[in-house]
Amino acid sequence: MTLALRPTFSLDLDRPSREVLSQAFDRLARAAVQLRKTQIPGGGRTTTPAHDHFILTVPEAQQHFWSPWLSVDVSPQGSGSHVFARFMPHPSVWTAFMFGYLALSIAVLFSLVFALALSNSGGSPWTLAITGGAVVIMVLMWWASQVGQRLARAQMEELRQILETALSGEPAEPGEPAERRAE
Repeated sequence: MTLALRPTFSLDLDRPSREVLSQAFDRLARAAVQLRKTQIPGGGRTTTPAHDHFILTVPEAQQHFWSPWLSVDVSPQGSGSHVFARFMPHPSVWTAFMFGYLALSIAVLFSLVFALALSNSGGSPWTLAITGGAVVIMVLMWWASQVGQRLARAQMEELRQILETALSGEPAEPGEPAERRAE
């Protein structure tokens, strides 16, 4: 059993990042995925669009609540490039998940402080029940994330395979139309 909240993987390629991105975008445009090009926040403006970050998702018709998003960063590394990819749920699901953990962590902190104050004043630390309940909910949230990853495993493997094929340095497949390769 893995404790990964957001599984990651990385690849080192021997081609410049701009070449890697150009080829990947060309191939991903023909793949059965949704491609969202973005820039890393704080990346600044340049004269050429630096789409060094992009997100892959399964087609809308195949999407479920648990469907993964694959966030990909491509950066120069020496004469080659480094690709860092991280699976995540839909951003609104991830935000709700992290907000839940934050709220529960704060509840645990305050209930423990209040329990300590009650026990120091001779009272019964009844707020320890809140601590226990919050910890149980946090464990259930972690368990739900693991179930979601298992439900999304096939789509995660499909997205990873599509990305690795798009990033490979191999020439385009013989069956690809020439006009599609030139785009």
